[in-house]
Amino acid sequence: APIIEALGEADSYYEAPSCAFEGMDKMYTYGSFEVDTYEQNGKDYISSVVFKDDMIATPEGVSLFMKKEDVTKAYGDTYTEEHGMLIYEKDGMKLKFLIEDDEVKLIEYATTALDVQ
Repeated sequence: APIIEALGEADSYYEAPSCAFEGMDKMYTYGSFEVDTYEQNGKDYISSVVFKDDMIATPEGVSLFMKKEDVTKAYGDTYTEEHGMLIYEKDGMKLKFLIEDDEVKLIEYATTALDVQ
């Protein structure tokens, strides 16, 4: 709640009953990124942040439409690869880069908490 409040009013908002938990999944879209949440024990938790365009970048400077080489230069070769995604894991989070035709098509920060539920 404090993070969503700090971000201000979303450009769009969508909610639906969760497939994984009791409660609602919520999607807040803010221009260049989307914040997805899930409800657990009456509280909302962030499940993912998805980049929508190349107007924003990761703290290491990687944005959409860059090359796979740019990703590995910034993050190294300690990733797993699944379904065309390079996945880096750290501190309960996954940083995912979808690579198609050697270009970053999607960047997503996702919690690993959902993997064990």
